Amino acid sequence: MTASAVVLAPPDVLTDEDCPGISPHPAVPRSGRTALWWIEQGLGPDRVVAYTCSCRMTAYELVSCGGVYQIRRLTLPRQDVPPVSWTAERWRREEAYEWWRRLLAGQAR
Repeated sequence: MTASAVVLAPPDVLTDEDCPGISPHPAVPRSGRTALWWIEQGLGPDRVVAYTCSCRMTAYELVSCGGVYQIRRLTLPRQDVPPVSWTAERWRREEAYEWWRRLLAGQAR
């Protein structure tokens, strides 16, 4: 599911040394995108099922917790943004993968 994402950064921004190139990069957020609601606590112990590259300031993980899915956002420390947050929404598998696809395509953030 995540293999279809494209790296949209110019080649001079990302180098082979900066990016391992083993996972997708989310596309640049599009105008009219859906704003996801982020909270500071997840459902509990989880399992990562998909993830984006960690070479950027913000990385995302699709996580499963007992058959319920959330997206986890991991950011470098900065003012007014918690370093780890989760989507407030909880989805079934099919819905979660659709939101994951939207996030990778820049249609949700």
